[in-house]
Amino acid sequence: MRIIHGTPYARTNYVIWAMKELGLDFEIKPVNPMTGETKSPEYLALNPNGLIPTLEEDGFLLWETTAINSYLAKKYGDGLLWSSDPQEEAQIMQWCVFGAIYVDHQAVNHILHKQALPEDMRDEKILALAKEELRPHLEVLNGHLSDKDYLVAGRFTIADLNLAAMLDYAVKSGYDFSGLGHVQRWLTDCLGRPVRVEMNKR
Repeated sequence: MRIIHGTPYARTNYVIWAMKELGLDFEIKPVNPMTGETKSPEYLALNPNGLIPTLEEDGFLLWETTAINSYLAKKYGDGLLWSSDPQEEAQIMQWCVFGAIYVDHQAVNHILHKQALPEDMRDEKILALAKEELRPHLEVLNGHLSDKDYLVAGRFTIADLNLAAMLDYAVKSGYDFSGLGHVQRWLTDCLGRPVRVEMNKR
């Protein structure tokens, strides 16, 4: 039995996308961080950080989104979302780490403080910082994609999935991608995959 603890409207959606691309069976066990459920003793026994998502697979527990998706891709997705070539594997991890460090937090802050949070909780300074700090890293990404369709190995991998899922928050909240034509093209392709299109309808 494969269970993902979390809510599809948070970073859990990155893991759901990966499992759907890999054709894996799974169950979603809803855990709402907004109501304190992640701080319950039962949930903290699964994930001591009290964050979502957490993967539970036949007694194996794993948390942190990038780690979960790397595990799933490596175990089930060689030739699909992963690569057995050591250099390509290292490049996949490079871009996964790049996204986790430089992109994810600011992309989430962009949607939170642009539209997702109640107006009285939004902070224009945090929104401005998100815009400012995303830009140089998106320019790095744009340069890399100038002669490539995908980040690694000439095909869609977990690196593309993770980064596109993160940047989907920025897309949905109207981030200005002008001057980043290669990123826009790549995002359109990644977010246009049938699995993601279906997820975004919900």
